[in-house]
Amino acid sequence: MKNNLKFSMLLLALISGLALATPVHASNEHKPVAAHPANDAQEVVRVMKKQFDQPQSPLKVAPVVVEADWALAGWLQDARGGRALLQKRHGQWVIVVCAGDGLREAQALVQTGMTAEMAAALVKKLVAAESRLPAATLKKFASFEGMLRVDGSAGHGAHGAHGAHGAHGAHGAHGAHGAHGAHGAAGAHQKP
Repeated sequence: MKNNLKFSMLLLALISGLALATPVHASNEHKPVAAHPANDAQEVVRVMKKQFDQPQSPLKVAPVVVEADWALAGWLQDARGGRALLQKRHGQWVIVVCAGDGLREAQALVQTGMTAEMAAALVKKLVAAESRLPAATLKKFASFEGMLRVDGSAGHGAHGAHGAHGAHGAHGAHGAHGAHGAHGAAGAHQKP
């Protein structure tokens, strides 16, 4: 009987030990969590403001729509406006293209490298978000002429490319992105 009791206690200890050693996955703590679109939208605004916001000429960024690693953002600065296409690369949002109404066309977005399905979804979100905006705001977004590839990979961020906006006449100041015509040409605001 004494051996039976020892065996039972040993068996109970063994079973208890196994139960304690077995991981319990009652939560999603080990599963990767996709980035929340609101966080991505906030990050897009932060990136754009970091590059173009000026104390004397604040940049307003809205609406921002996100589809996977792509985002479209409307921007206003002083009397000017436009839209920016951004892509998340290595976890960071970078501006790829600046334009006006051209970024409301799925075919234009496909030319930047995204799939037709992704482009259509992004444009659908943009159109829905912009449907709530005043006509004057949409007119400012449309005032950006042409399509300027920024590509976010330039060594100076987008300042050099946005400085080129000064040569685009009517939106001579996406350079209204503060005085970015000056920033791109003179190298002001470049970080060491």
